[in-house]
Amino acid sequence: MKKINQQHSQNMISDIFIVSRLPVILIIVFVGVISLILQNIYHPLLVQSIIFTLLIIVHMLVYWFSNTLTQYSKWLYIVVQYSIIHLSVFILPEGAFAFFIGSLPILLVQFIPLFQNTLKITALFSGLFIIYLILTIINKGPNALPVYFAVTFFLLIMVIFYSATYNRQVDARIRMEYYLNKLQSAYQKVEYLTLVNERQRMARDLHDTLAQGLAGLIMQLEAMDAHLKKGNTPRAQEIVQSSMVHARETLRNARKAIDDLRENGYIENFHQAVLNIIEQFEHTRFIKVDHDIDPVPALSNFVMENSLYILSECLENITKHAEATRTKIKIKKIDDALLMEITDNGKGFKTKNIGKQLGKYGLLGLKERSQLIGADLLINSTPGSGTIVTVTIPL
Repeated sequence: MKKINQQHSQNMISDIFIVSRLPVILIIVFVGVISLILQNIYHPLLVQSIIFTLLIIVHMLVYWFSNTLTQYSKWLYIVVQYSIIHLSVFILPEGAFAFFIGSLPILLVQFIPLFQNTLKITALFSGLFIIYLILTIINKGPNALPVYFAVTFFLLIMVIFYSATYNRQVDARIRMEYYLNKLQSAYQKVEYLTLVNERQRMARDLHDTLAQGLAGLIMQLEAMDAHLKKGNTPRAQEIVQSSMVHARETLRNARKAIDDLRENGYIENFHQAVLNIIEQFEHTRFIKVDHDIDPVPALSNFVMENSLYILSECLENITKHAEATRTKIKIKKIDDALLMEITDNGKGFKTKNIGKQLGKYGLLGLKERSQLIGADLLINSTPGSGTIVTVTIPL
């Protein structure tokens, strides 16, 4: 934060000095002309007027290159500019005060971004003010002191007020830019995470459609090959017909997944969608499914979509790995949750190996989809004892 403040301060100084160059030069010219007029009204001084004009030119040149000079040395810039103002006391006795009053606010406005500290600015102004009053007393006597003191004291009060106000505004702007940068960084992170989540979603959709479908076709082709080797042509033909149906269903699901990537798909009836999955599974996998499905309360399309994918993945895992002959699906509403339980009588497995086998993404996908809908996933299985997958979905 400190580094940001320093960088912001330097940028503010550059902006003030560069943007305000021309207006300030015009003000200096105007103040210089007024000072010369006042001096020549009371007491014309040709040589001093020429010298004063040269000092005004130097004063403007120093201001024109103020951005470079302040980066090199702030104090050098201050000494040069105030030396010119103080010399005017001796060069133009009658016009010096007008030049002092006109030039001082310009330099004080520069002090504020240079130091950004009200105490420092007040101390610096007070010191220069005292020096100017001493020079005025030396040049014009103590009788001029009350007027000079009153005017410059009023300027001092204005400087303190303006400096405090300016510093508060600068601090507020720095904080605002800091939090804007934080917000931009957070927005970029959200964009990145959104992209990552979308890639994960595409991976899940590809697995749940093409990968599962192709795996099922391979298993059916292997079964058909075995029957052909045994000369059981009628059974092989049945499997061919079933494979054709399964291939068309896989193609349909793949197209649906692509359509869902373009726009969110809508599932009208969760209960019917579950029954369709069970019917397709029994028809293509030849595994009996017992089901106990209660009427389901209204679910969001997002929850329904991921719940159906979880069910499909569980059935696909039973086909590929469990070597089961029967499975049971139970869907019940219990309190404020929807319980979905898939049981099989297969060979089971060691649950500690979930997610550790390269290329085995099914159970990992179950975890990901459960997390997406805020569901609790519990997998109970031991070798030789079948598997129970329980998904508790909050309503």
